[in-house]
Amino acid sequence: MPIETVGPAWYDKAFHERVLAAGADGVRVPEGATGPGGIALPTAVGLAYPGIRPGQWLISLDDDGIGFAWCTANYVFKKRATFGLGTAGHCAARDALGGYADVTAYVVPPPTSGKLPGIYHIGKFALSRDNGVGDDFAMVAIYRELNSWVNPTMPVWGGPTSIKTDTLPTVVEHFGHGTAVGTGGTPRAGVAPIWDARGGDAFAWYGVGAPGDSGSAVNTVLQQAGGNFTHIIIYDGTRNDIVGEILPGMLTGTTITRILKIAKGWTLQFGSPVPL
Repeated sequence: MPIETVGPAWYDKAFHERVLAAGADGVRVPEGATGPGGIALPTAVGLAYPGIRPGQWLISLDDDGIGFAWCTANYVFKKRATFGLGTAGHCAARDALGGYADVTAYVVPPPTSGKLPGIYHIGKFALSRDNGVGDDFAMVAIYRELNSWVNPTMPVWGGPTSIKTDTLPTVVEHFGHGTAVGTGGTPRAGVAPIWDARGGDAFAWYGVGAPGDSGSAVNTVLQQAGGNFTHIIIYDGTRNDIVGEILPGMLTGTTITRILKIAKGWTLQFGSPVPL
């Protein structure tokens, strides 16, 4: 099943509209507001890393204020002069005309910007693929005025510094905003024995994930970009087309090689081996 969640009560349509109207100044979170997992936003260690980057807590609302997507960013991409931020395809909300929705995020601006931490309108969805395991990815096109805020390095773990193209089992690392286990953004690790499911489009690993982690990046221990985290495998008798490839209880997502095919024209940006 896709790992989805609902948003905090304070982030309603009125607050969303305030963020959209605030432009480059953003909006401070309300006093006492909590983020993923109920943790107080000012004290969330995982939300302290500056910039727009992998592991970002992303929020999108459709125009009627009902559909809410709380997800995590995976990798930074670039297409000509525009930076993109990846997430899960099932996170991409639509606007009233059926187009892609605006995306906001909790951002700690770089110290040189003179801006305060808060919720910022960072861009709009530029593409989305939501066809289940191994074909689930979306791209947020970042507004060019925020280009200097973009950082391709994953918090805590660092990287990616290359792309995983082989199918050898490996230890994996990811950073997400899942409820409970991902409160405030947390680093987690696991073991990924499967990299060739669904014709090489899906991979799977043993680890801990929760709603809110959707879209988060999964790197290998060698800091290779592996793919994104989109689903927890549960055989429910309705769609079991991956039976025999991925076991129940495993975490899974779309491989980076498949992501790059979906994101044609976008180039993956490598990060620092040290978590800056």
